[in-house]
Amino acid sequence: MKPSPLVAATITVCALMSACAANTLFPPKATEKVSPTFHFEAWRDASPSNPSGKSDSGITVELGGRIVQAYKNGKGTVIVAEQLPIVKHPAYGPTEDVKRTGDYEFAFLYPGELDLRALRRGNRFIIVGTTTSRRPVLVNGVTKTEPFLIADCIHVWQTGSAEIAEFKEGVGGGYSPLPEKTYCVAQ
Repeated sequence: MKPSPLVAATITVCALMSACAANTLFPPKATEKVSPTFHFEAWRDASPSNPSGKSDSGITVELGGRIVQAYKNGKGTVIVAEQLPIVKHPAYGPTEDVKRTGDYEFAFLYPGELDLRALRRGNRFIIVGTTTSRRPVLVNGVTKTEPFLIADCIHVWQTGSAEIAEFKEGVGGGYSPLPEKTYCVAQ
């Protein structure tokens, strides 16, 4: 028996909506001001202002990465991270499967509470935040000056040092679901 056109259309719309929903990590209000032209390398290499005189601070961006280290300070949690490209396939999220050279370290402050499991070294994340000037941070006991952001939202995949794509959907047969969670500070 062939399904009616209405049933077929409903199934198609549901499938498309669920595919899009997988990439909607943050509330729409959090991402509405994200700069579509932000380039991590230019921001990382910039002095407090770029040659045109335009400030590098105050830009809302979305960045993916891997946690290198995290520690609390009086304003929240400071996370030192390695920036990673965000990919859509084979699994949505930041990946190290891209060959590149150079320094991709940056840091950000999340001014809310985060689960300790979310802060494990190697976990992957995507943040939405606002760029600021470089700031001193502790990296393995040494003070370094890193490009810095203030995060409004962070989505964390508890991968440890594995790739997101290495986790399989479904439970059983040796597979387990990948724990992940979105955190946003009250606006």
